Amino acid sequence: MESLVGKLLIAMPSLGDPNFRRSVVLLGAHSLEGGAFGLIVNRPIAVELSDILDELGLETPPTALPRVLAGGPVEPGHGFVLSEPGDLPVEEDDLLLPAGLRVSGSTETLAACVAGERPVRFSLVLGYSGWHPGQLEAEIEDNSWLVAPVTTAIVFDVPYDDRWVAALNSIGVDPGTLVDFGSSSPV
Repeated sequence: MESLVGKLLIAMPSLGDPNFRRSVVLLGAHSLEGGAFGLIVNRPIAVELSDILDELGLETPPTALPRVLAGGPVEPGHGFVLSEPGDLPVEEDDLLLPAGLRVSGSTETLAACVAGERPVRFSLVLGYSGWHPGQLEAEIEDNSWLVAPVTTAIVFDVPYDDRWVAALNSIGVDPGTLVDFGSSSPV
């Protein structure tokens, strides 16, 4: 299987793990030897970004802030900044992805995004989704996930509750035609 870095994983209704029900995951790393790393991009949580900024000693701007997202069940206390790079400095450990996206674990990147010195669209994502080598490939083969190209519209513009449907539509799939094999009703 070729690398899926920068692709979207779309959870199928039959995926039983409640952490991934109707989730859309942006893959930031993927290899047969190393497994996979991704961030769920459609699961806002009840944590205010302003509270996190206060904890980090960063000033909260007067402008509206994006919602904080739950990126997955692994290390939910670890934050990642998902952004358009704009002209922000690239940190050594940043992941540069297709469609002009970047994943950074840097507090400096978060501070620059929030300050709006170099305006970019961004989200703070807590936690991540991870797969051991071969695990994701097996889940795809078992029809737990569909794979779609990433667009910045799905990641930043489409309302959170509509991203799963938008991702399915981006590959020509009507969500009404999907059946949850755990029940007898369509999604």
